[in-house]
Amino acid sequence: MQEYPAEEVARVSRGNERLSRVLALSFVLAVLAAEPDACPAELFRIERSKNANVVLYEAKPGKETALDPDDPVSASWLLLASTGKRESLTFFEKLFAYGFEVRLARSAQSAVLTLKALRGRTIRVATHGGCLAAFGSISGAEVVLKRVFVTTDERGAAPSVTRIELFGVDPVTGEPRSEKIPAGK
Repeated sequence: MQEYPAEEVARVSRGNERLSRVLALSFVLAVLAAEPDACPAELFRIERSKNANVVLYEAKPGKETALDPDDPVSASWLLLASTGKRESLTFFEKLFAYGFEVRLARSAQSAVLTLKALRGRTIRVATHGGCLAAFGSISGAEVVLKRVFVTTDERGAAPSVTRIELFGVDPVTGEPRSEKIPAGK
């Protein structure tokens, strides 16, 4: 049997330790990536020209259904212009600007949202690629809605909407889609 110098044995041993750490870290990252919570809760967001704060619309999964039958979708502020914290919408924000009505399918596998900010348009919440997504219409084509940008004129006593822009992706190709909607349409 061949004997190896002590420094050679120590060098190989350190290399094996590093390899073991890399393999262990790779395993942990693979397990975390495969977690069932890999789907984001966020369906889409409303951004505004006024400041960086956004309203997040999030899906709430049920225990045995795609959507929670009691509270399938929620909306809240993400205060990016200041603290980055979450905050509930006020009563008036829910009533006039960012609120919504939700009609849950009997199976609780999908729902239809009608936003106060997008009167006349509906958003369907359903599974896409194993995760819940918001489907809407942009320029007559169905898309996965990602973002709504609202441009306002802040000069009067109350802000007025001058334009709404919708942003999404084609559910099949992933190509970006957008549409500008003038105020009052």
